[in-house]
Amino acid sequence: MSSRQTRSSIGRNGVRQVNLAQRTSTQEMGWFGKLWAKITGKVVEWGKSFGGWLWEGITKFLSNFSCEKGARFITSNWDIFWNFNWNISDEQIDKNMMNIANQFISTTAGFLGNMAGKLVCGVLPTIGIAFINKAAAMHIALSKGPEMLREVSTAFGSYVKQSFNMAMKAIAWQLFKHGRRVVKMFLDKSPSTLATAIVSMVPGGKGTIEKWGDEKGEEWSFGKQRREAREKLPEKYDGNINNIWNQDSSEEFWEEFSDNCKEAIILVAQGLDEYIALQRIEENRQQQLVNAVVENGGERFRLVSSLRNLQENVANVLAQTEILGNRDIGQFVGSGDISEVPNSSNLKIQLTFILYNY
Repeated sequence: MSSRQTRSSIGRNGVRQVNLAQRTSTQEMGWFGKLWAKITGKVVEWGKSFGGWLWEGITKFLSNFSCEKGARFITSNWDIFWNFNWNISDEQIDKNMMNIANQFISTTAGFLGNMAGKLVCGVLPTIGIAFINKAAAMHIALSKGPEMLREVSTAFGSYVKQSFNMAMKAIAWQLFKHGRRVVKMFLDKSPSTLATAIVSMVPGGKGTIEKWGDEKGEEWSFGKQRREAREKLPEKYDGNINNIWNQDSSEEFWEEFSDNCKEAIILVAQGLDEYIALQRIEENRQQQLVNAVVENGGERFRLVSSLRNLQENVANVLAQTEILGNRDIGQFVGSGDISEVPNSSNLKIQLTFILYNY
């Protein structure tokens, strides 16, 4: 039989043999190998858990992102951007990076101290009490455990938020530092028309670009330019029509402009969020299925379609029912409308049997 031949080709006497000699058993690893395998297994397990937690946090952050949150981030950093010194030196940027690193280390040490305090003085004593009195330990865990978990969750959330803000600041500083270096190289070395046009628009030309970011360079910020322009105006209105636009009126104009500009940005962002939400609702509604039954005489058709494609599918079903209702099934043989099929009395009905060995 073919099955016996197949089994025989696998191994001796039709039995498959597997060689496990190349595999190292745990008995041959020794105590150090067992310990190392256990440690690496735990590390891999913790790494997978941490990776899953990190990915879940990233997806949750992205899913919770909205235009309003982005607008509030812009408005909260409005003054920082307006007073940012665009002529800051690389040395000062490095100092700022070092300050951020020190702040991160201090924040991390505080968070670890918080966790260690709750662990050493809260969790471990409760575990010790459990060896003496399980009921008392259970009471402590049920009554004070949720409060401790809330405190841990709040501390962890605050730590993550502060760390994220510090990371964003560090990334922004590095992007500005290296981006400025690339721009200076482009404007200084590139013979392109764009670089020449930009250099011609800069006061002082290439000399100003070369001094951009010098350690002893003067501060350049939008806030400083506005203050210098305000100081050139008259101090106050003295009855002269030419002094209506003075330092007081310009300062009042700027304060009102800043406040209302921030509010307008948030309102526009909220309007965008509302529009996006309405579009999602409409999209979900269009994806809803409609289940209907169309009857044509003794025949029934069931239509299942989304609202988005409902009109097209209804037209197709109506056309199909019309075609089936008016269909021509052809002519019956022997009805007299066509000639009879010729036959012969010598023809006999024959049946052919083909026999196989299976």
